[in-house]
Amino acid sequence: MDVGTWQDAGLYDPESPNAADRLALLRYLDAQGCDLEEMVDAEARDRLFALAGDRILRPSRPRYDCEQAASQLGTEPALVSRAWRSFGLPAPVEPVLGEQDLEALRTWLLVKDLLGPDAATALARVLGSGMARLAEATSATMRTGGGLGDNMDRARSGSEAVTARAYAEATSLVPQIGNVLDAVHRHHLEAARRHFELVAPTPDSVRCGVGFADLTGFTSMSQAMPMRDLSLLLTAFEEASSDTVQDTGGRVVKFLGDAVMFIAPTAAATAEIACALVNHPKAAHAGLEVRAGIAYGDVLAQDGDYFGPPVNLASRLVAVAAPGEVLAGPSVVPLLSASLTATAREPQQLRGIAEPVTPYALVSAPGRSDG
Repeated sequence: MDVGTWQDAGLYDPESPNAADRLALLRYLDAQGCDLEEMVDAEARDRLFALAGDRILRPSRPRYDCEQAASQLGTEPALVSRAWRSFGLPAPVEPVLGEQDLEALRTWLLVKDLLGPDAATALARVLGSGMARLAEATSATMRTGGGLGDNMDRARSGSEAVTARAYAEATSLVPQIGNVLDAVHRHHLEAARRHFELVAPTPDSVRCGVGFADLTGFTSMSQAMPMRDLSLLLTAFEEASSDTVQDTGGRVVKFLGDAVMFIAPTAAATAEIACALVNHPKAAHAGLEVRAGIAYGDVLAQDGDYFGPPVNLASRLVAVAAPGEVLAGPSVVPLLSASLTATAREPQQLRGIAEPVTPYALVSAPGRSDG
């Protein structure tokens, strides 16, 4: 395309103060294979600077709305809307869906036929929530990591052309990240299968250990600590927690700011994980104090999370534990390994639990390691 074409389309004004930068942008987009229709559409959405990267991010052009997608899939528009919204995305009332999106919806319909609509919707909600968090983390990392820096932001780079190249370079990783997601998902499915094979099944739940560990004094620490240092602290805590839980036979359920929730197939393994977290050498080296609370019993495993009285008890126990202490519920104690001893504390009235609970402080038995 030549300059006159861009000028006639309203994409280029030679009298504009940023004419040279806009011309550099248009030539770059032309070299990337962007056509005039795409450029005009992107300009209308104030996304001309991002067009090269957006084409990598969404390689199939949007062309279907809810009704058109339903026609292509041989289903009802209401079902398409339900599926797409369950992924955490707005209902496609305008042509926002491409061929790749139709394949995703086709897979959702297969899951619905196999497992039922409620199960398919619940699974999609978990997937959408996880993808939303991953997308935010990926975007934040791309904007701050490596040598791209300020070039990812038009306001800071001061150049549409510079930001266009930086954004396209960053999004060139997206297809490879998709391959990583597929590989990691398969490994986590295998690990989840092994976990559920180890836990004791009950008619409508599973029986396993659940624990919480958190950093004591985190609130006051976060008020006095620079944001950069706070980020490094939380990253180090998550890394150490993940490694410890996984290496000791458990699974991380989720991170809650300065806390981690984990589960394990047995009470003994749950206790070993909690003690390892509290006594983690990285925490001691950094001057951090960790506390933990654990319980064991029947829990409901749903949508990647766990619910029930043992979960509530473990979360209440960590709240009353002292720095460097592991408190266990009574049902844990008879199931402990010989490497740990349990000392009863005074019964406590815990928030949200009707009857007083006797917590047990866990410590390594004399002459034995923490595990």
